[in-house]
Amino acid sequence: MDFSLIVGIIIGVAALLTGYALEHGVISSLFLVSPFIIVFGGTVGCVIASFSFTDIAMAMRAMMKSFNHPHSGSMERIISKISMIATRYRANGVTCLEEISRDPELNQEEYLLLKEGLVLIQELKSPEDIQYTLESDIRAYVQQRSIEANVFESAAGFSPTMGVIGTVMGLIMVLAAGFDDPSKLAGSIATAFIATLYGVFLANIVYLPIATKLKTQLKRKHIQKEMIVDGVCMIARGSTSRNIENELALYFQAFSDGGKRYKQGIDN
Repeated sequence: MDFSLIVGIIIGVAALLTGYALEHGVISSLFLVSPFIIVFGGTVGCVIASFSFTDIAMAMRAMMKSFNHPHSGSMERIISKISMIATRYRANGVTCLEEISRDPELNQEEYLLLKEGLVLIQELKSPEDIQYTLESDIRAYVQQRSIEANVFESAAGFSPTMGVIGTVMGLIMVLAAGFDDPSKLAGSIATAFIATLYGVFLANIVYLPIATKLKTQLKRKHIQKEMIVDGVCMIARGSTSRNIENELALYFQAFSDGGKRYKQGIDN
């Protein structure tokens, strides 16, 4: 599990509130319902107008799944699976692939591209045709998953604007009230700027970190899928399991916890 997103947001909020309190600010004065409704509700409305409900639902699911990010351990499992398949393929030929393809484990998301590649090998496609087909699949996957990050990036763009709109609305109300007491006027103006604070806060502390997290994870999933393509093509060419493991170990470099496995791979 990866809780860095939640931890980062908590640290950001704590730093802002602590700094405000150190300057003798009253923290409770920062929490107002009306500005939040204007900023958050306006942002949600703009996002709904910009994307389909399906895209938004996918983005929310991706955010929840971001706590289980790709890591070198999952890469190691995939390499082991590819190596096992290569050994059986060299020993038994294409006839063993049908049985392997029925393995329930290959129906898991991280193995679906591998299963597709095995089907192409069964159809006696050339390694070049297999690579072209699987890379086309990857491009479609990346395009679709990019929308998930775009949803939160768009929210980060709309949020500050909604904050400014909320502030302008607050200032209009303040000026229309025509306060005779300057102290009350100053307090009301300060309250109006809470909307701007909310807009900038949500954009930079919540939406942008989520979008960046999703893009980073998509890059690693992309690398994982590229590794599978290389592995499938090596199976089709009849490479030994040892050669496959050594070649695919290069992909461990893409993961922060994969340095040790990468060195083990190139030492073999």
